[in-house]
Amino acid sequence: MTYPREARFTDGLVDRLPLLPTGQKLIRDTAQPGLYLRIGKSAKSWVVQSDLWVTGTDMKPKSKTVRRAIGAFPDMGAKEARTAAKKALAAILEEGGKSKPKGGPTLATAWARYRDDHLRRRNASPATIRGYDVNITSPKLLASWADVPLVKLAEDPETVKRRHEEITAASGPYAANGAMRTLRAIYGWARKYIDRTLPVDGPTVLVIYNAEQRRDTGIGPAELPLWWRQYRAMGNRVRAEFQLFLLLSGSRTGAVATARWEHLDMKRRVLHIPNPKGGAAKAFDIPLSRPMLACLARARRAGRLRQPILAQHWIFPGDLSKDNTGTAEGHMSIYSTREKSLCASGNDLRQTYRTICAILEIPETYSRRLMNHALNRGDVHDGYITGAALEEKLRETQERVSRYIVDCAAEAGS
Repeated sequence: MTYPREARFTDGLVDRLPLLPTGQKLIRDTAQPGLYLRIGKSAKSWVVQSDLWVTGTDMKPKSKTVRRAIGAFPDMGAKEARTAAKKALAAILEEGGKSKPKGGPTLATAWARYRDDHLRRRNASPATIRGYDVNITSPKLLASWADVPLVKLAEDPETVKRRHEEITAASGPYAANGAMRTLRAIYGWARKYIDRTLPVDGPTVLVIYNAEQRRDTGIGPAELPLWWRQYRAMGNRVRAEFQLFLLLSGSRTGAVATARWEHLDMKRRVLHIPNPKGGAAKAFDIPLSRPMLACLARARRAGRLRQPILAQHWIFPGDLSKDNTGTAEGHMSIYSTREKSLCASGNDLRQTYRTICAILEIPETYSRRLMNHALNRGDVHDGYITGAALEEKLRETQERVSRYIVDCAAEAGS
């Protein structure tokens, strides 16, 4: 079995993870920085790990790693482990002569506060939080600055500017811009809510952001027969039906990857998405056409064959044991939604759906509702639309779009 590198631990999740035949595995807890679950041949235990940093003038800290066991599972549950971890980490810092970080909040501590006191209180989606976390914890992005005080970053914007250029060269312009936007957002929030003595000019003041263009990777009706043949040739039918549902719904990958059977309402023929991009306030229903219902039926059968336990809850269960496309919670990972065997996959299919809506001259109000795009905020006229009253009309529109896709695909012998 391939284990996740990190997870938000619950007692049930820890209990489901099997012991190892040899060696050991450390899995990081996303809810409590520094807490890990250690899985061995005969036991599961909780450990904390802390890096005692010595920061050089180039703001690239050298570290000494300290690791300490704090309890065994199931004697100590996940909630108790997080409480114990905070005390153990504080003790390690104190023993290392660093009980209080000098220079105010570090990037890591500011991120933890921003995540818990801002993003989660606003019911930000898990995908949004994960995106921020990747920027802070990835060695390719900002991980080397985790324990650098924010004030040092603000006092040396030239180094931050150079880091943006380094990330651009190594990981691309979008990754570099995203990392700097994350740093800018956390710093601005920390200056307002944690330490008002931080410099007004933040660390990204000298960053020249890369030009970004909207990706044009969707396909048109002429490419649909090829796409359909490639879809039918896929070996993993859970992933195949996932891609088809993206095409038929025009939904974001994160919303579909985390969809649960309990949110499927067959009476109303809708799939409820409770926590999409933008958080719970943006919850919406996907009207289901007949081809979409058939797609879900095939996904249920395929899921029961590949992951019978996970498929009881998740419409598109992940597969940790074979292709590492799942999360510790059990659903398909939102970071593994691309398919090399398809000429278009993931977000490409959302663009394809919007293109087809334009070809069919679907009213913009309907296409925005179906794709969960915001209505025109500058027009008070749109604000008077009652979404629930449009449900039947939206379902008819969804049926029309699905039928067009299926008819185009029929050229592939479907």
